[in-house]
Amino acid sequence: MTREQERQASRLFGRHVSGPKALALCLGALLACASPMLLGLRLWAAIPPLVQTGFVSPEGVDDSMPRAVLAFGVPGLFCVLTLICHAQLWLHQRAQKLPPMSVRMLGRWTVPVFSVLLSGFWLMRAAGESTGAAFFVPCLLALLLLLTGAHFFDCPRSGKFAFHLKRIEYKENAWRKTHRLAGICWMLAGLLLLGLLFGMGRIPALSAVPLLLLLLAPLPAAGIFAKRDSEE
Repeated sequence: MTREQERQASRLFGRHVSGPKALALCLGALLACASPMLLGLRLWAAIPPLVQTGFVSPEGVDDSMPRAVLAFGVPGLFCVLTLICHAQLWLHQRAQKLPPMSVRMLGRWTVPVFSVLLSGFWLMRAAGESTGAAFFVPCLLALLLLLTGAHFFDCPRSGKFAFHLKRIEYKENAWRKTHRLAGICWMLAGLLLLGLLFGMGRIPALSAVPLLLLLLAPLPAAGIFAKRDSEE
């Protein structure tokens, strides 16, 4: 592959993002990976000191895992893997080189999704808690909010899933600021949902207020940004 072909491939597969977006996605992904630690703290007393993993060694012995490793070590490992993936994507983007196949396959969000679902399920099962729809549906909703926020952060004006408001449609700065704010707010809403689910074990009805405020904040902000853009 020639250097020019490699540059073109890096633009196609490298998922080029701006510096602020790369930092926001990395922080959001790290916090999502670490969120099951809240569940480990909440269920600490209910988790046995040694947790059977279900993986049997060649000698026929179950490879048990200390609960500290399950509660903090496994999510911590996912955090390290996420940091490596984001760093690799950023460094290859700066060098205009195609990232390795393994990094391209994992991307920015595969590891956080595994951390939330796998670590959460493992901890709930170890503590004898139910792992039905009441657990998985809020997890998937939180992850969807995170992914949507990541999409909004630097959303192009040609994007079909965006805030296509008349007051910002033809104002580049207002469009950019509105969608950057939307990206931050929607990612914060996803992290808040994970924090409530893992930290409290439920989603209180009152939490709907801050969640809705975060999701709808870009709408009034768009008017402010558009007015400032017109004044400039």
